[in-house]
Amino acid sequence: MSEKIGILAIGHGSRLPYNNQVVTEIADMIAKKHPEYVVKAGFMEMSTPSVEEALLSFEDTGVSKIVAVPVFLASGVHITKDIPGILKLDPETNQGSIQMNGRQVRILYGKPLGSDELIADLIFKRAQEVL
Repeated sequence: MSEKIGILAIGHGSRLPYNNQVVTEIADMIAKKHPEYVVKAGFMEMSTPSVEEALLSFEDTGVSKIVAVPVFLASGVHITKDIPGILKLDPETNQGSIQMNGRQVRILYGKPLGSDELIADLIFKRAQEVL
C-alpha cells in the first residue's frame, strides 16, 4: 500500500475574492492533474479557510504526510516566521507533525515559488498576450 500524501497550498489571503480564487484554482488544478494526492488551500489572513482550518481539514482523508507549500513568489515574514509558527515546525528542519485520527502525520514545508524558468515563461506569455 502506497503512502497517501496531502498538499496544502497556502495563500496570503485578501478581501478581494479573485485573489483568493487564484490560490483555490491552483490547488484544484493540482488535484485534477494528480488525483492520488489530497489537495487543500488555506490562507494566512482575511480569508477562509485559514491555514489552521485547512490543515485540520485533512482529518479523515487518510494522509500520512502533508506538504505545505506557500503560493508566494518570495520569502518574507509570512514564509519564514508566521507559517512555520502556525504549522508548529521545528526551525532547524522546517518539519513538524500533527495528531490526526490517532496517529502522527508529518508536515513538510516547501519553499516559495522563487525565480524559476516556468514563471519566466509565464510572464513572457502574459507580455505576448498584450502585444
